[in-house]
Amino acid sequence: MAYRMTYSVQVIWVGPGLGPMGGALAPPLPQGPAGGAQVLELQNTANFAGLTTNTFLTADVTTLTNAMAADIAAQCNVAATLARIQAFSTGGG
Repeated sequence: MAYRMTYSVQVIWVGPGLGPMGGALAPPLPQGPAGGAQVLELQNTANFAGLTTNTFLTADVTTLTNAMAADIAAQCNVAATLARIQAFSTGGG
């Protein structure tokens, strides 16, 4: 494969009244966009195959982004990961 796509996804707890409609217009805290909230970051784990040429075509973008979505879904749909994310709402995780 001539190209590689890397990515990370953050699952961030946004409590009631803290989202963009909550009226909190202060700048983000130094901890970043999570503002100190609990965060779970998932990174690429898949080793993509299927791109066999040195050109980067629209079909390659589709192949890579579909593989990316499947990888993140597989990581999130683990019972322990789901339980950890769900625990954010009660201060656990």
